[in-house]
Amino acid sequence: MVVLLLIMTILFIAVPLTFTLGNFLSGTFVIAGMTCAILGSFVIMFTGKEPVDPRVVGLLPVQGCMNLCRIVSDAGIKGNAFFLPSRFTGSSRVMQFNPVSTFNSGMISSKETFTENKPHGLITIPVSDPLIQDLYKRHALEIPNEMNELSVLLSETLSDTLEFAPDITTTWKVDSVTIIMHEYRFIDGCFSMQFKSPLCCTRFPCPACSLCGTLIAACINKVVSLHECRISSEKDITMTFSFD
Repeated sequence: MVVLLLIMTILFIAVPLTFTLGNFLSGTFVIAGMTCAILGSFVIMFTGKEPVDPRVVGLLPVQGCMNLCRIVSDAGIKGNAFFLPSRFTGSSRVMQFNPVSTFNSGMISSKETFTENKPHGLITIPVSDPLIQDLYKRHALEIPNEMNELSVLLSETLSDTLEFAPDITTTWKVDSVTIIMHEYRFIDGCFSMQFKSPLCCTRFPCPACSLCGTLIAACINKVVSLHECRISSEKDITMTFSFD
């Protein structure tokens, strides 16, 4: 189809250049040629490959998160995910810490996976780290120092840049923040994970929730815990992060 339109475009424009025609007839051929060219452009634009089904994308991280959750649970680690800014670990990035039971605060070495000294637990690089690094590299990510500015950053990142959801609501309290991703595109993964293992959402959150926790910890420079993650409506995800 595209090749045929290209040939027609060339013929329609070549005719008035080759033969002596009246102004009206020459103009008609040129307009016809331009019409074929524009139509060909639209055909090229709308006949590409279909985008990946969001349902499939949402299911991609599910089993990996559940496998990790099961492994650490068998190892006796029961705590939710804590996001630790650099000053608590000495790392150049925010790290995730899953304590054996509870965790208040304290220095933790990021050089070991299972901490030998108290508090005991598992320290890992958050699963959102590739997203964070890509945002730094391709979108000049800058971590703000104010909560209001962070709300704007979360909305721009989750909605505009990554297109996870068309609308984001952020509500701050003294010791917590609640983020709602309205009409979350990849919610099928959330349904699957919460149906099979609801605790995995707070222990080993998916990249979207992990991204929020990482950005919050980097902004407020405090230990941030994913307290709750739930499907609040048919297509909305509500995350509650707590901090001291």
